Amino acid sequence: MKLEELNDLIERAGIVAGSQRKLADMLDIAHPSLIQMKQGKRPANWRVRGGLRAILGEDPARAFMAAMAEDLEESEKEDEIKAAAGFKAMLAAFPDEEKPLSENTQGLDSWRKRRDSNPR
Repeated sequence: MKLEELNDLIERAGIVAGSQRKLADMLDIAHPSLIQMKQGKRPANWRVRGGLRAILGEDPARAFMAAMAEDLEESEKEDEIKAAAGFKAMLAAFPDEEKPLSENTQGLDSWRKRRDSNPR
């Protein structure tokens, strides 16, 4: 993850939390460590990045899995790269909640809009 993307996550999550000090408490890390991550002096591990995404409202399972996939993808080990590809495939199989589904699959009455596959 690029430093600019991490800074954006920290800024937005800080707004949700109320302050960066409160954000650090929510992530269970020291406030100076959060500042060092923001400055690029300290790496933000998958737990921190997943926590930031979860605070911003992303599904926690998706947030942490995406962060782990990012870390594994940067590895030079073949098995970790394969694991990253597996995580990405799992994430792709389940659409992001923020992305709307097609018109025919939304709403309580969506089954009525679909064509009957068993005509009588």
